[in-house]
Amino acid sequence: MSGTIRTSSLASQTREALMRMIGGMDLPRDNKLPREEELAHILGVSRTTVRQALNDLAADGIVLRRQGRGTFVNVASLGIRARFSPSTELTDAIRASGHEPEVRLLGVREATGAVAVRLRGVLGAPVDESILEVTKLFCADGRMCAACRDWLALSSTGCETATDALAALKGYGGSLFRFVRERGGRAIEWDKAEIDVAEPAEVLALSDALAPADVGARPYLLVRSVIYDGDDAPVVVAEEYVDTSVVTFDLIRRKQIS
Repeated sequence: MSGTIRTSSLASQTREALMRMIGGMDLPRDNKLPREEELAHILGVSRTTVRQALNDLAADGIVLRRQGRGTFVNVASLGIRARFSPSTELTDAIRASGHEPEVRLLGVREATGAVAVRLRGVLGAPVDESILEVTKLFCADGRMCAACRDWLALSSTGCETATDALAALKGYGGSLFRFVRERGGRAIEWDKAEIDVAEPAEVLALSDALAPADVGARPYLLVRSVIYDGDDAPVVVAEEYVDTSVVTFDLIRRKQIS
């Protein structure tokens, strides 16, 4: 265990600390976690923070909370590499699948016409606000494995004009989520997603820089999501096209039958 937690993102840091604790446990002998009060003392955070982190882990199927008995590690969940969570960044999913991720910017432009009108409605932007579109290619060990198209309103970029925002987005090397946090002051917290499939032709249509040989012939997993900040306000609209022959997702679902 690596000492107490002193960062501002207590819930997420507590979750990471709990995962490290789980990694050091002798699970075949004992998979029960200490009580919340003891965990709070070990980690140097409040019991409320510990409870939130444990609830998040329970929602992902990593731990099982038993009324009157305590919290137990779900040993079966630890064999999962990339968890199916639309809010997980693609680079993390690629790395969890055993590959080295690489991100290439395919294009940044201002959305126009009916697309811009629709996105202003989804993002709650004024009718005259610029909507920026960012398209990226994701590779695993040099091989294309996903493409992503994101849209965000000018007000989320921290820039005065669309021209300035486009230049800033082109020159930024990190993730879009970090961009809107650092430049626009909006921290991403959760998303709402729809799952579908997409044909290779749909992926090719994202950019002239994509070639049929790169995209392949398999259908892609398509995740359409609206991504929200801590005030539950929409910040980004995203479309992620994932080649599941490269990035394989797993999902644990909790069942409650009445």
